[in-house]
Amino acid sequence: MQAEIVRLKAENEKLKTSNRRWMRIAGTDTLTGLRNKVFFTMALLPQAINKANADGEFIGCIIVAPDGLGEINEKYGRGGGDHIVKEVAEFLKGNVDADEQLVHFDGANFVILLADRDLKDAKRKGLALRAKISNRTFEFNGSSISLTLSVGVVVRTPSSEGSKVNAKEVVEEFLRRLETMLDQAKQQGGGTE
Repeated sequence: MQAEIVRLKAENEKLKTSNRRWMRIAGTDTLTGLRNKVFFTMALLPQAINKANADGEFIGCIIVAPDGLGEINEKYGRGGGDHIVKEVAEFLKGNVDADEQLVHFDGANFVILLADRDLKDAKRKGLALRAKISNRTFEFNGSSISLTLSVGVVVRTPSSEGSKVNAKEVVEEFLRRLETMLDQAKQQGGGTE
């Protein structure tokens, strides 16, 4: 019986190690090395919502996508598009504050999670990113590529229900609003919505 307990404990430890490895793999985007959509939707955003609810704080997200990536893919191939996505990731890493979290959401879309920022502050941050990227070029195979960004902003005000709010429902609504705001910004030719 004692040997079986020892074997089960060892097997349990192996499973825990394997689960941690798979969570790390599932939570990281291989192209950019950033946290991915799975990690964002399953862990990061729900935790941030719960904290914001408990503390009575705002929570916001900026969704960012480079404009014209389809044309870049056509002109330079998939490698060129991937290169630009990596370069945008590096640009964003260099422009994210210590209290902000950057995620490679999907494709060419990135999300920045903002703790305790109201809509005005979040829009200001989105506009600053948009202005900074338009003032630089990205190099690929000897060509200089200029970009603009489409930027969407979503902010949730503190809930009077505090920690009683269902974080899963808030996450789903947040994701819908983020995608809607980015779509609106793209339809208007970029900008911040």
